[in-house]
This record gives sequence, C-alpha cells and structure tokens, in this order.
Amino acid sequence: MISIVSIFALGACGGSDGSGGSSADSGSVESLADSSAGKAAAPEMAAEDADAAAPKQAVTKASIISTGSVALSAKDVGKTRTQVQSISDRYAGQVTEQETSDSDDDGPGYARMVLRIPSKSFDDAMADLEDTATLVDSSTTTTDVTTEVVDTEVRVKNARTSIERIRTLLSRAEAIGDVIAIESELARREADLNSLLAQQAALENQTSLSTITVNIDRSGPGGSSDDDPGFLAGLSAGWDALGDSARVLAVALGAIIPWTPVILLLLAPLWLLSRRRRQTAGPMAGPMTGPVPATGPAEE
Repeated sequence: MISIVSIFALGACGGSDGSGGSSADSGSVESLADSSAGKAAAPEMAAEDADAAAPKQAVTKASIISTGSVALSAKDVGKTRTQVQSISDRYAGQVTEQETSDSDDDGPGYARMVLRIPSKSFDDAMADLEDTATLVDSSTTTTDVTTEVVDTEVRVKNARTSIERIRTLLSRAEAIGDVIAIESELARREADLNSLLAQQAALENQTSLSTITVNIDRSGPGGSSDDDPGFLAGLSAGWDALGDSARVLAVALGAIIPWTPVILLLLAPLWLLSRRRRQTAGPMAGPMTGPVPATGPAEE
C-alpha cells in the first residue's frame, strides 16, 4: 500500500512547467507506482529526456507572426471598401472588424477594416491591397516565435505524461489520505495543462492567420491633382467653385422670394405719396417759372 509519506514526496518534486522538472517528476511517479523499479527509473528518465528533445529536432518550419497596415485614399470609399472585401474573400480570409464614417456628401467618407488572412497568402494580399486605390502608407511587422512554439509543445507533452502517471498512481492508492493528496496534485497539474493548451492555441491562431488593418480616406479637393494634368485639375476646381457659388445664390434667392410681396406692400404707399407730391408741386411752380413781361417807358 502506498504511504502518505510517498504522497508528500510526490508533492515535493512537483513542477511540470519545464521539461527537465517534468522528467524528474515522471521518475518520482514511476517509483511510487512500482517500488521494484527503483534502479530502472534512471534509464527510463533518460528515454523521456530523449523523447522531450525529439520535437525540437523535428520542428524545422519557422513560426512567424505577421501583421500589416495599409492606408489608402480614394474618391469612392464605398467602392474601395467592396474591393477590399473581395480581396479578403479571394484569399479565404475574413473581416473581423469594420468601421465606417458617413459624410454629408455622397457615400461614406472614411472606412476601417481589420482582415485575417492565411499567413501563406500574407505577401500577396498586401500587394493587392496596395493596388486597390491611391497608396498613402504601408507597413509590415514580423515576429519569429518558433522557440516559443516548440517550448510550449514540449511542456504540453510532458504535462500530459505526468498527468497519466498520477492517474495510474491514484488508481493504486488505498488509504483515504493518499487519495486526497493525489487528487489535489492531479487537479493542480490539469490546471497547468489547460493553461499551456490555451497558450498553444493562441500561438497557433497568430501564426496561421495574419492581421492586416486597412484605412480608407476620401480624397480631398486636391487629392487627385497628382493623377490629373494641371489644366484638367484647374478646370475641375473652377467648376466646383462655380457650382458652390450657384448654390449660394440659389439659397439667397430662396430666402428673399417669400419676402417680396411684403416688401412691395410696404413700398407701394411710399411710391404713391411721392408721386402725388410731384403732381401737386408741378402747377404751383408753373407761374413762377414763366417769362417776365417787358415794360416800356411811362407816358407823360
């Protein structure tokens, strides 16, 4: 029967986070499970160390996390946004975030999209996105996490091996104290394994799918001057100014026309009074303005 002292010895040599600690712990579990294998534990530990080192030698493909950012300028933001969606679909990607800002004019004035593209198509997708509209800025970042991926794989493997041996030990325990102590140790190591599995899943997601952020702004009044000749750009600006002036004049006329009848009603009495005064002043001024008759010499 397994003694409680052996269980405490098992807890003292716990630590399945590292590959070396896990090998020592595996040897302790093996010695508790089978007391006749004391001298045979050393060769078995050496074999476990060789197995733990095997994944490091087998992994030859680099694990890279790639991220990119593309800033575009376009006259039609909505059309460019649709083209970006088409590029994402072409490479079996997905749009995880999307933000659109509407303007007072026709269509949206700004759009932001976050794409998740398979890492093998990262470079091709970046090139296609840069050609979608006028390129303002583009940047990429790569991070090599090969060592972290390999280390996590080894720790997961050793943690699973350790848990299986503790379960074997639990099946052989008879004293209630031994069962409680082994179950507590088993729960702790299962929690450590779940944490390692979460880290492994996060790394797998980051290395298998690349993140590309696309920002699309509407071109300003002079945004297309680099593409158009100088005469056409000036002509376009002149037409825009004429259109703006016409709109301002139309607004002014629209505001004045409703007041026209009121203004006429107010001015009509003044006009009639002024005309009557001119007609009255005309006859009175006639004798005074006529020629003065000549007078001859007085008769004696």
